[in-house]
Amino acid sequence: MDQIQGSEKQSMLIESSTGSGKTAAVLFAVASRFPERKIVFLTRTNSQVENVLREAKKIGLENVMTFFGRGEMCLYKKEAPDMAQGTPEEQSSYCRALVERYSRGLGGCHFRTDGPEGWRTGIMSQPDFLVLGDEGICPYFAQKNLAPYAKVIATSYSFFLNPFVRKRFLEWMGTDMGEVVIIADEAHNIPDLARNMFQVKMDHSLINACRREVEQFGDLQLNQISTSFILDSLEEALESLLSEGDRIVTQYEVSEAYMETFRMRSNEIKNLLSLLANFGLSIKESRENEGKLPRSHIFNLAVLSMKLMEEQDGYSVIIAHSGEQSLVLMNLETYELLDFFNESFRSYFMSGTLSPFSKFVDEVGLREPHNVTVKTDYLERNLRVFFVKDVTSKFTLKNETAEKMRFYVRKIVENIGRNKIIFCTSYEQLSSLLETEMHGKIYFERKGMGNEEFQRLLSEFRSKGGNLFAVISGRLSEGVDLPGRVAEVAVITGIPYPPPNPETSALELFYEMKFKKGWEYAYEAVASTRIRQAIGRIIRGPDDRGAAIILDSRARKFRNVLPNLYLSDDLISDVESFLSQ
Repeated sequence: MDQIQGSEKQSMLIESSTGSGKTAAVLFAVASRFPERKIVFLTRTNSQVENVLREAKKIGLENVMTFFGRGEMCLYKKEAPDMAQGTPEEQSSYCRALVERYSRGLGGCHFRTDGPEGWRTGIMSQPDFLVLGDEGICPYFAQKNLAPYAKVIATSYSFFLNPFVRKRFLEWMGTDMGEVVIIADEAHNIPDLARNMFQVKMDHSLINACRREVEQFGDLQLNQISTSFILDSLEEALESLLSEGDRIVTQYEVSEAYMETFRMRSNEIKNLLSLLANFGLSIKESRENEGKLPRSHIFNLAVLSMKLMEEQDGYSVIIAHSGEQSLVLMNLETYELLDFFNESFRSYFMSGTLSPFSKFVDEVGLREPHNVTVKTDYLERNLRVFFVKDVTSKFTLKNETAEKMRFYVRKIVENIGRNKIIFCTSYEQLSSLLETEMHGKIYFERKGMGNEEFQRLLSEFRSKGGNLFAVISGRLSEGVDLPGRVAEVAVITGIPYPPPNPETSALELFYEMKFKKGWEYAYEAVASTRIRQAIGRIIRGPDDRGAAIILDSRARKFRNVLPNLYLSDDLISDVESFLSQ
């Protein structure tokens, strides 16, 4: 790409549609321009990492490898199942303890931490590393041992966004942030991933896990107060804070709830929680000495409980969820968490839905990036987006137009003879629409559906076709390929604005205070991304042809990001006519 070859900016945003070849084009351009630099290629999912390797092979790159965490790479986890559940810090300590125990003849992990001797192939995938276990070599340590010699390392966001892992990762590569080039695919996900990664939650399941630790390690007296009393008091305070429904809670309300249930002053409670944390540390040490995952729920609860009492640094809020029965400590700002991108030698961010660029730039904290929009003529030829003017999912009008929405969905399901995905704005709406009597083959994404069941659902839809109902913010609306005639029509049953819950309200206020763009960033930009990601399921490349239907009169507001948007007076005829061309 000429823009990469010519730009001297430290970062670049590249918006380009799926199927445009952006992965190979950007990777080749970056590797050609900076042949002496190491490249870290970030993707949203582990499966997308393998796609990077395929593209690297096509363009002739060598010394390319994947890098995954211990949860994916540890071969000893059958004997140590806790490994996959730990945090990176816990996994690191656990792994070190298992290796040390084996060296002392006390059991533990028998896989070698040295090797392999050189590259087995120019491109090392996850399976290539895992098969080294047949030679007694630990696949995870094999990655670490080859990392200094790699030209390109492909890994997932969740691995690299963690500060603890990132620091170690760069050390294993033998470099620092200022020397590497970062390429990030599906980059529009980065701010939310960072925000969710540092979110912590207090709920009944955490407190119950602490009670199980008490059963195992004893009901320790802390300043003549039992651990059980502390847990009971924290749970009672939690229930009190949740009694008023979903809302934003202040640290003063948390402190008052604690003081009421503990019958103590706040400084006494803090001292007690500090002692509880020390008890948790002793549990972690004990578990590590026993060759187990060094985790203590008591430690985690004590630290979180103290944090909830403190005045929050920066832009953080406490959210009460009465439905989930939890208190969530949520970071609103992400630019400080993601400032490391500015420290890299170069950073390239790619997605088909990066715009509005200003929101991404503000949330990541980039400094005057070079913005590039790649136009693809096949979208103009092969995609039509139709909307209607007599129905809406707008909260104040949705009851009035609910019957009309059901009428349209039934008409589309029964009269458009193509495979279709119906994206609903919520599980509540999905359930309501499925109550409508419709003739046709129906599949639906169930709330809480496990990955294995979800994959079976997709497989059946791919092989038999029909009408697949899903939620637009769910798994199906992003990262799933349904090319060709697997799915030719995407139906969106309303504008998918985020619900006006405490999180969204807090984000809107934050965006307004910080960037003067509260509604635009919290609602409009999110809905725009969701719409385009959903439509993207039916157009995966230049040979695909599809039609999208937005059942909401407000669709015209998004004409700037949907240039091929048309008002329809006869949806069935318009869709069939276009797809038959």
